[in-house]
Amino acid sequence: MDERELVRRAKGGDEVAFEALVRRYWAKAYRLAESLVGSADAEDVVVEAFAQAWQALPRFREQASFGTWLFRIVLNQARQWRRKQANLPVEPLETESEEGEGLSLRDIEALACEQDWRRRVQQAVQQLPEHLRLPLVLRFWDELSYPEIAELLGIKESTARMRVASALKQLAILLAKMGALP
Repeated sequence: MDERELVRRAKGGDEVAFEALVRRYWAKAYRLAESLVGSADAEDVVVEAFAQAWQALPRFREQASFGTWLFRIVLNQARQWRRKQANLPVEPLETESEEGEGLSLRDIEALACEQDWRRRVQQAVQQLPEHLRLPLVLRFWDELSYPEIAELLGIKESTARMRVASALKQLAILLAKMGALP
């Protein structure tokens, strides 16, 4: 079923249609939230955002795509979450664990290198200022087009392009400083 039909049905109270929209957008919404609040709180932010979207769905005017509208809710929810958490002590990032059964030493070393690289990239992305981090995450993790990024963030398309380019340059500098680039 196409997105418009799912939205139409969900607006009419069809929970199954809304669940289909949740399945369709969960991963992208999670990546956006993770880029803003970190992995420990991303799921909570996304759950809150989808709950808010369900409540606001009857007022959704479909001037933008459902995805763009939802990402704006996730963005606002993440910002609100960060404000609430500002006075709480920061907890260390969770680490991923692997069971290791059936893995060779070479597999474990390759996995460790890949996990280290991902961790370094995530740390570097988190160091970018929000006005650069958001367009970068939306473009490469959530695979939004530049017009969609511009609409979501309320900026011109050319500004979205420039911010992504600037973010990539700064990301390369940060990764080089971390010793993650040759």
